[in-house]
Formats: sequence, C-alpha cells, structure tokens
Amino acid sequence: MTISKSADNVHDLIARRRRERDRIPRHAVPDSGVPVSSTQERIWFGEMFNPGFGFYHVPATLRLRGPLDVQALDRALCEVIRRHEILRSTVAEVDGMPVQRVGDAPASVLRSVDLGDEPDAEAEAARMAADDILAPFDLRHGPLWRALLLRLGPDDHVLVLTFHHIVFDDPSFGIVGREVEALYTGAVGGATGAGTGSGSGGPVRLPDLDLQYTDFSLWQRERLRTEDVRSRLVDYWRRTLDGVPRLLDLPSDRPRPPHRRRAGRFHRSRLPGDAVASVRAVAREEGTTPFTVLLAAYGVLLSRYAGQADIVTAVPAAGRIRPELEALVGCFINIICLRLDLRGEPTFRELLRRVRHASVDGHDHEEMPFEELVRELHPQRPQSHTPLFQAGLGVRDNDGVFLNLPGVRASEFVPDVEVSHFDLMVDFSVDGDGMAGLWGYNDDLFDPATVEVLAEQFELLVAGACAHPDLPVGDLSLPPAPRPAEPGTGAEGPAAVLAERVRLTPDAPAVTTHAGTPSTGTATGTSTGTATGTSSTGAPSAVTLTYAELDARAENLAPAVRRGAGPPAADSPDPAVWRYAHLKADVLDGRTEGAGAAPIADLASRIGLGVADTVLTFAPPTSGAFADAVLLALLHGAHLVTAPPEAARDAGRLRDLVADATVVHAPSAAWRLLLREGLPADRPFTALCDAATTPPALARELAAAIPTWTLYGEHWAAAHRVDPLAEPRRGVLLGAPLAGTPIEIADRTGRPGAVGVPGEIHVGGTATGDRGRVLPDGSLELLGRFDRMFTVGGFRVDTDELARSLAGRPGVAEAAVDVRHDRLAAYVTGEGIDLTDLTGLTAHLPEYQLPGSVTVLDFLPRTAEGHIAYEELPSPEAPGEEGGHVPIQGGTEETVAGIWRELLGVEEIGASDGFLDLGGHSLTLARLSLRYEVAFGVEVELPDLLRHATVREQAALLDERRAQAGLAGEEAAS
Repeated sequence: MTISKSADNVHDLIARRRRERDRIPRHAVPDSGVPVSSTQERIWFGEMFNPGFGFYHVPATLRLRGPLDVQALDRALCEVIRRHEILRSTVAEVDGMPVQRVGDAPASVLRSVDLGDEPDAEAEAARMAADDILAPFDLRHGPLWRALLLRLGPDDHVLVLTFHHIVFDDPSFGIVGREVEALYTGAVGGATGAGTGSGSGGPVRLPDLDLQYTDFSLWQRERLRTEDVRSRLVDYWRRTLDGVPRLLDLPSDRPRPPHRRRAGRFHRSRLPGDAVASVRAVAREEGTTPFTVLLAAYGVLLSRYAGQADIVTAVPAAGRIRPELEALVGCFINIICLRLDLRGEPTFRELLRRVRHASVDGHDHEEMPFEELVRELHPQRPQSHTPLFQAGLGVRDNDGVFLNLPGVRASEFVPDVEVSHFDLMVDFSVDGDGMAGLWGYNDDLFDPATVEVLAEQFELLVAGACAHPDLPVGDLSLPPAPRPAEPGTGAEGPAAVLAERVRLTPDAPAVTTHAGTPSTGTATGTSTGTATGTSSTGAPSAVTLTYAELDARAENLAPAVRRGAGPPAADSPDPAVWRYAHLKADVLDGRTEGAGAAPIADLASRIGLGVADTVLTFAPPTSGAFADAVLLALLHGAHLVTAPPEAARDAGRLRDLVADATVVHAPSAAWRLLLREGLPADRPFTALCDAATTPPALARELAAAIPTWTLYGEHWAAAHRVDPLAEPRRGVLLGAPLAGTPIEIADRTGRPGAVGVPGEIHVGGTATGDRGRVLPDGSLELLGRFDRMFTVGGFRVDTDELARSLAGRPGVAEAAVDVRHDRLAAYVTGEGIDLTDLTGLTAHLPEYQLPGSVTVLDFLPRTAEGHIAYEELPSPEAPGEEGGHVPIQGGTEETVAGIWRELLGVEEIGASDGFLDLGGHSLTLARLSLRYEVAFGVEVELPDLLRHATVREQAALLDERRAQAGLAGEEAAS
C-alpha cells in the first residue's frame, strides 16, 4: 500500500490542524495486552477470512552490491525491533476481541543463505525471496516480521524484509531505513570500505521514542468515542458518500465469485518522461499535484469502462495524523474513499478542480478509519468485493530503495510475487524522469491482456487530457478497436453461384423439408418434389427437391417475390424456394448480392463445409438464420434439411433427423435433449448454436463431444469455435466477425469504441441493442442487452449475465432472470431442482446477485425467433409485509437465534435473516465464533460464518460439525 500525494496546500492545512490538537499520552502495556487499532482490526479480520493468500504481507527486496558487514546489519535490525514495540508484538483473540501484546527483543534476526554455488544464483534468489515473502505468519505467536539475506557473491547480496501489515505499513520502511542506516554506519565507523566482520565502530544509541504504537491504539479508540470528533467525521462521510453506486461495474473477463479464490496478479507499466512532464505542467497551472491529475485521468478511464459517471476510488493515506507519530513504525495507513464526479460532461480542467476539492476535504477527514466508516455507512459486509470501493490509485515519490548503507549500492530487486487485495489498484512511483506503474488486479476477474490494455489506454488518456485540458472528458479519445479487413466479394454473387450448382449437379438433392402439422396449402402452388414417408395423418412427412427442381420453382416464384409476396408455410419446401427466389430477384433482405455470400463463404470455410455435407436447421422460415442456413448449404452444393421447430423437443424424431446430418443448426432445447438421450456415436456432426440463446455451459458440454460453433446475429455476423476446457467468462465469446460483415462497438456518442470498452454492437451500421466489447485479441464478446440491465438494491445487475450463470448449475437446463416487485426473479427449467434448498443453485453467486425468488418451469416461453418472452413469465408473489420472514424451527436454530439476539440486540430474527444484514460486523462475528465454540463444543472459522450467513445455514453447519465430532446426540448448551 502506498501513499497518495495530494496538493501541497492540503498538507499545510492538515499540518496546521494537527498542531491544534493535544499530544498523545503514554500508557503502560499490561500483560493482558491492549486493544488493536481500527486499521489493525480490519487487517486482523481480513486475515481470518482469507488466510494463506499473503494479502497482508508488506515486503521489500533490495539488491546490495558492495562490501556488506552482515553482523552490523543484523545488530542494527535487532536494535530497530527493540526500539519499536510494535515489531515485538503479536495479536491474540481474547473473548472474541483482538488484542496486541508486546514480547521480548530478539538477539539476532537475520537469516543468511549462501547461494554462491548455485548455477543461477539470481534465479534461485528470486525463488527463495518469493517463498519467504508468501510464507504465512502466525499472528498469535509471532514474530510478525522476517529478515532474509541471500548471498550471491562476496559483494553481492539480496536482502528480503517481510512484515505483516498488522504491525507495519509502507511509510514504515522509511523509518526503518533511516534508523538502520544510522546504526549500521555507527557500527562500521562510517568507513565506506568496511568489510564483512564484527564492525569497527562503537555502539550507536538513537534517541528514545516518546511514544509506542500501543499509545496510538488506545488514544485512537478513545478519541473516536468522543462525540464531537465522531459526529464530525460521520456526518462528513455520510453526506459525501450518500447515494454512491454500491459497485463499480467494470466489465470483468469472468463472473465475480461469491468469495475471493486467488491472490491476484501484477502488471507493470511506465509513464514516459514527456507524459510525466505534461502532468506536472497541468498540475502547476491548476495549483495542484501530479497525483490529482493522474487520479482525474484514472476516473475518466474507470467511467468509460463501467459506464458510470459517479465513481468512488480508494486513495491510500498515511494516517499519521499527529506530528509525534511520524517517527513510529506501525500500521497507520488508512483508506480514503474519494468520490469522483464526472456527471454533466465536465472538461478535464473542471474535473481536476472537482478531484482537488474532493481530495482536500477527504484528507481533512482522513482520521475516520475505513473499518469504522464501513460500519457507519454500509453495515452489510459484502463477501465478493470490498465495500464502498473496488478500484484505487496511489503515488509515491521514491523508487522503492529505502536503505542506503555506506559503501553499498542498493537497488530494487523484484521477485515473482503477485498479491493484490482489490479488484484494481494502481501504484505509481518515481522511475527516472518517468513513473513506474504497478497495476495490481484480482485475477478471479481479469485476464492479464485486459489489464495490459487498461494500462496502455491510461497512458493515452493522460497524454490527451494534458494536451487538451479544456475538452469535455467524453471527448478525450481512445484509439478505436481495429476493424478487420473486408475482403472483396468477388465477381459472382450468390445467384450466379447457385446457377452454376444447378448446371453441375441438377439431380443432386438440394432441399428436404420435414413436415410438422399437415399443411393446408400455400399461395405459391403445389409441391412438385419427391415425397418421402408419411405423417401420422397420412400427409407426406418429407419432401425433397433437387437443385434443378429448386431452380425451376424459384424462377416461377420470382415475379411474386418482386411484388412483395410473403413467405409460405413452414411445412412445405417453399420457404427455401422463396429464399432462393429472393436471390433471383436480388432482394436478399437488405444485403447486396455480392456481400451476402462473403460471410457465409467464410463460415463454410471455418467449419469445413463441402458438397458431401447435409445441413439440418430448425430455424423458423421467416428468420434471418433460416436465410443464412439456405445460403450455407446451397452455395456450397450441400443438402439442406429443414425441420419444424417442435421436432426439437421430440427425442425420437430429433435423433432420426440428426442421424444423417453432418452439420446441425438447432436451438438449445434440442441440444439439451440430445445430450441427455445420447448423441449418435456412429455419426459425429458439427453443431451450430445461437450465441445469444445458448447457455455457455451447454455449449462447452456439447463441445466436449462434437465440434461446436456459436453464431451471432439475426443474420450470422460472427462465429466462435467453442473450447470445452475454457474457463467460464462473464460474457459470451462471439469470435471474429465473418468476412465482409462490418461489426463495430459504438460508444454512447455513436463513435467507434476502444478495445475493452463496452458499447452497443452495430452490425452493418445498424444498432442491435446488444452490449458488447472488442477483446485484446480482436474477437468480440457479448455482455448482454442494454434493456436487460437493472438497478436492484443499489447494484446494477445484468440479468442476462445472471441467467447464464444459473444455467451453468447442475440440473438446470435453462434459466431466465427478470425484475419483479423490485427484486430479482429467477426462472429455471430442469430435473431434480429442489427449491427448499437453494444453496446449491445460488452458492456460486455474489450476494448482490442472489435472486429474491426462484420459479421452476417446464419450459421457458420463447418468441418465434427463439428469444425469451419475458412478458409470458409468471410473476412471483409480492413479498409480504413481514419481508419474507421465515420462522425459527427450534433446536439448533433456536439456540443460534438466541446467541444472535444477545450479540446484536435484535429481538425479531427469522431463519433466513443474515448476521451482517442485522448489523453484525467483524468483531461481533469473532464473538459469535467464540460463543458457538462454548455452546456447541465445535470450532467454526470466520470464513465459514460469512459463507453460511443465515440462522438456518449456520444451524445446519453446526449440526454437521457436531456430527463429524461425534456430538450429534448431545444437547446444545444454552
């Protein structure tokens, strides 16, 4: 965590107010310990919830070249640890409360390892440093620091210092560095050429410290209980953050899981010297600092990606709010939540002034610890993301080198350690005439390529904003995503190609139509094709036309098509004839004749379609997909077989239809049925699915058995080969546009969007209403529809995304989500779905996406085009006046509810109520764990209490733990 530098006058204002306050008193530390500070409490709770990730390890690694006195360095470090009690402290839990206790000073701290015999000593040093940095700490027993010295050669070492954040923060390195420098220099007598020995100088004593960290902890707790201080801070932050969005909806590459699963990663970037010079120039013009300029540009970038003009960003602040704290090692750092207001299309200069104002006021109220702020403003602690903010930015004015020993040249040594606590946190530091950027990100959510593009776009935004500060922020341009080259369509259009097919293979089968219900005739005459088989009523069940017959009928029909004749009934061969007649009439649904062939030819090439293939389609005759299926088969000499849509739900008929097909274009219901009944093992085929209506989980399951492609658009505009082993994404991969199909992502102004930035998908210049983006590799991703995004409970929810997530659960065939009675309403189809226990269905969802109701249907109502008919979904009952209160069912549930009542001071508790929803927080959760251990004789960790949030879930968890411990038959203590 690094320190954000705000304007110089901000520092002066804060310093003046610090001088007005009383000094912090000294306190003796009893053996029982003292309460932790608010920041320590937040870190302690986070460590309990996410143990083993290394989120709270604060490392520094330095390459030290030159003669190093190892013993003098060890003694200097020991003396620093002796001086600062916090470095001799541990944190234990007493009655559910974390307390810090001070231990004895060590006699030696530096572990040394000689790597001189290693073939690649530097690589081995990087590996060992990474292992040491990530090794877990024991908060209860300590020590909460490690010092490792790796010897690469006689005058070449790597020093690895790792502290737990609960006793240390980034500014503490400066204090440790200065003290070690003074102690080491005194020990070696100030000689710049000192060798490795016991040191020649006399002992050095630094002035005693006036305070220790425990004094700050006690003072802070007491001060925050002071009514005027607390009310001033709470009133400001409540007013400042009132109405902010509860989640920064950055378009992640994967769905947000309910709990953090990975440690995060880093991407390194650099702002060049000319960009940094421009930043400083604009900062001088506006009387602010480079940090403010960078933060404003960062806000513009986040706004573009999230589609939000009201953004909260995290800004690390030193937290040393009193002068007497400047010399203390410890964890003082705090998080300030700055609200960036981009509403009303301000110019970048105006945005700078807004950000400067927010920074001045925020730093003036930085005394409010983030943990206390969360309790006051957001009592529900989300488990899937940080409350109040998800992205942040910090700037430090050094290059990471904090230790300068006489005769030794120090430089930063970077091991392969990647740990990031937040969705997106960017730290900038001095790097020559430029600035180095460290982009920490949650790799549960983002791919490395996505963050790399973000960093590149940030540099472009900074340059553009500084060059044109009086432009509206919406006009600060990012380079549009590259458009794929549009190949020439060739001299021959589809009509000419089909004419050649007729000449070469006049007697080859062209179209076979399988009847649904018996036809009553069409306006275009009687079929002259060959009837094959009969339906249950005696009518022909299939009619086949050769290429010659198809051409002759289309020729007869072309005049009627020119006069505007509509399509015929679906159960005759005439729909395909009608489409062919359109080609002859050169009115191919708005496509020019030549352009209409290029995308289909590209698709045929991708899937390997040829004259020996049979294409089976279930598309409705009036749909664009049917027109493209006709072209796909007939332009390439293949055999087109059309099936009535209802056949997709008849297992026997479906298997008969696919038995002779080599390419099958079918709806998701058909694929579900085929997978359940078993795909024909002796005749594999290629599957074509609709990208917008086929759940990605279904497409992956299908792709594990047969080659599977998803197709996007009413007329197929993009195609994607499904990888069955691919990790689920938040959106739906659409692949690359088909040749000759212009697809663009347009921003809110209609201009071409940048890579990664969501916008509306335009196909051939026509808006689709679909929300998507171009990925770094140039492929397309569908994010949902603009009309399926809703704000529910203060969170923006894409119901299409949620439906895709539900459709991937075991037993769920299809899913849809709508908003009814201001709640998310889910609708699912499938077998064996138990609505009495929804944990298995929704356990993978973050809390803000949990549906208020789930309804099981036999099938989802759909339109003729295959889209969900939301207006036909049944409406769940409105929540009752009691807010969905579920009664407690005695036994363990009653005991759990009783403990909740005592801890929370709440009398009315239902079985489905959540502990955090009723006002619980980190400390009460710790007490709850302790109470359960006393009452039930089993230990329940904090992560388990967060993941099983309700009375009923915790009662079931306790029963399970008691059964595992052989206590199932015993009565719970009261």
